[in-house]
Amino acid sequence: MAFQLLPAEVSDIPDIVTVHQASWVNDPIIGQLMPDVDPKVKYDYDLGYYKTKFETKDLTGTVMHKVVETETGKLVAFAKWKYPYSLTPEQEAQKAKLDLNRSYPPGTNEQLYEQFFGRLDTLRKKYLDEEKDYFLHLSIVLPSYQRQGLGTMLIREGLAAADRDNARTYIEASPMGLGLYKRFGWKEIDDIVIDMRPHGGTGIASEKCLMREPAAGILETVGMV
Repeated sequence: MAFQLLPAEVSDIPDIVTVHQASWVNDPIIGQLMPDVDPKVKYDYDLGYYKTKFETKDLTGTVMHKVVETETGKLVAFAKWKYPYSLTPEQEAQKAKLDLNRSYPPGTNEQLYEQFFGRLDTLRKKYLDEEKDYFLHLSIVLPSYQRQGLGTMLIREGLAAADRDNARTYIEASPMGLGLYKRFGWKEIDDIVIDMRPHGGTGIASEKCLMREPAAGILETVGMV
């Protein structure tokens, strides 16, 4: 089966949301963020999220790629990167308004939302220099298309750009993706640990924060995953 890596477009948003939701449903943290939100409401919420990311990409450095099945054109994976960027004072004010306007649909587990994303925000402020570093924010593959090299395709595109710029690359990884990222040269620098029992989950869930130094992994020799 053949696949193509292409720039993602606004018209891809519905397919991006489908991949996003199918891939996160069983995640121990993300899967508990909106457990009681009506599916239609959640779908519309996610549509709005990605629409905003496309509309405000100049304020956030957002660059999105997609992988499509060559024969059918079906979108089966995507990545959301943040490339290094700087803003004018006017743009900084625009971006601040976006953050203030963040809201959640009824049924959201707001306590977990604030705990998880609050921790992410703290770590990003500590480790990530948005004017110099690359940030792989999301890399998602439909479950039925995993282990066919699509995640590797998405990762290589951004890392090649980072290496050309002699830049570091930051990422937050679930246990499932940790091994792949380490093979590309990322190193653990911190973690997110959440007791999921008060939030409707089970046990302790964790994610790792990792940083990759320029050219830390040899892209051509990393196997397809």
